[in-house]
Amino acid sequence: MRQLLSNKKHKGQVGNIPGIVMTIVLIGAFLGAGFLILQEFLDQVEDTASDGENSSAYQGVNDTIDALLTVPELLGLIVLVIVIGIIIAVLMGVFPGARMSNA
Repeated sequence: MRQLLSNKKHKGQVGNIPGIVMTIVLIGAFLGAGFLILQEFLDQVEDTASDGENSSAYQGVNDTIDALLTVPELLGLIVLVIVIGIIIAVLMGVFPGARMSNA
């Protein structure tokens, strides 16, 4: 493993991990802040609207929250795909003969 990381070619592939982790953390932070803002807006619309939960503003904010709830569920899948991609890239660099065909 040390030899793998000391090689400059493979270090670039493995060196992308901190940037990827930071991106995932930022996406999670922005989603958390967005959900907090939308929930506060939803509460304010519910308090000020005369129809309460039947108003179009309340329904619109509620639909937006429901639509955005799919993104955090997919973050785990996105991380899994990124990790598998990095592993495949490292393995393709370690076994260069596997990419070349003699046909």
